[in-house]
Amino acid sequence: MTDAALPQRVQNFLMTHIDSIEKLEVLLLLRNRAEREWTASAVALELRITEASAAARLEDLTSSRLLVHDGGTPPVYRYSPASSEDVRSISELAMTYSERRVSVITFIFSKPQERVRGFADAFFLKQRRDDDHG
Repeated sequence: MTDAALPQRVQNFLMTHIDSIEKLEVLLLLRNRAEREWTASAVALELRITEASAAARLEDLTSSRLLVHDGGTPPVYRYSPASSEDVRSISELAMTYSERRVSVITFIFSKPQERVRGFADAFFLKQRRDDDHG
């Protein structure tokens, strides 16, 4: 399916906040069990990922103001988006992911290629400009 198969709100949220399936799975896990507080080790056990990876995803999501943590050692995280817009976007994303998982995954995996292409294009343009002046 094409990007058009995904609602615009979902596309915008993915472009802004989600750069991996793992990060998406962490966010949706905490959203689906919002009454619970989570450590990186509990997330790792639940999703069968490494604790280091879980900790990195939790920190990323906290930096994006989608989770909060208590500042303890180890930190305890919970789902708590800072804006009502993010709450709506995550809700729509969760529904879309359950209905069109492949489309969401495809969209996420296509994002890095666009960034790499943009980086390569910028390098190519800079190189061409340097060649023109040399």
